[in-house]
Amino acid sequence: MKKNKCVISLFLASCFMLSLTTTTIAASSDNNYSEESFSEAVRSLGEKYGVTVTVSSTAPDHTTLSSEQVAEELKDLENHLIAGQKALEENHRLADKAEKEIANSEKFKKNIIPQKTLSATPTYSVQYYQTIGSYYPNGTTILCTVVGERVYNDYYKRYLWGAVVAKNSRLYSGKGVNWDQTNCQVQRIDTGRTYYVQVWGDLTEKYTKWFREYTVTSKGWRIWYEAYCPA
Repeated sequence: MKKNKCVISLFLASCFMLSLTTTTIAASSDNNYSEESFSEAVRSLGEKYGVTVTVSSTAPDHTTLSSEQVAEELKDLENHLIAGQKALEENHRLADKAEKEIANSEKFKKNIIPQKTLSATPTYSVQYYQTIGSYYPNGTTILCTVVGERVYNDYYKRYLWGAVVAKNSRLYSGKGVNWDQTNCQVQRIDTGRTYYVQVWGDLTEKYTKWFREYTVTSKGWRIWYEAYCPA
């Protein structure tokens, strides 16, 4: 009889432990966010603010975040995306303003083709730096370069810009990890004394929070500047 009571007690204890384990696993499942649903939430946030956001986990297999931590992380991401959207809108506003001012200026209307001499036409390069950034507003510096021929003009008795030889841009410093120049336009204004350069491109930035690495790509950044030809 005592033996039977012992067996029954062991059986009941085993059932209790199994029930406790199942409850713990269920609670853990309820309190944690799946990676798939988290990635979908991140992608939707990116679409909402006009950028492409991907996320990859850097956590060990056993590491999980609670729903509270996930909510905090998504809120932090959204705040940065809002700031980035405003930075891009301001970038476009300033670019449009500069373009209108150039188009309405007197030097834009002066566009005389320089007269080449028989001598060689040496090239000259001008570099320009501009800061941009989405996740990190104004956190990335882009280096732009334009190279043009210098040709002597008999009327003005000085060198003026001739043909454009090269026009490019690249990452220089800051938080960005990739810059893709998608377009570049160069106009010769002020009787050839000045190149007005406009650059378009897409910027990719990365950052890490908790155990996740985010990649944020924002498109359509604009850079503009005037490059002066030395006399």
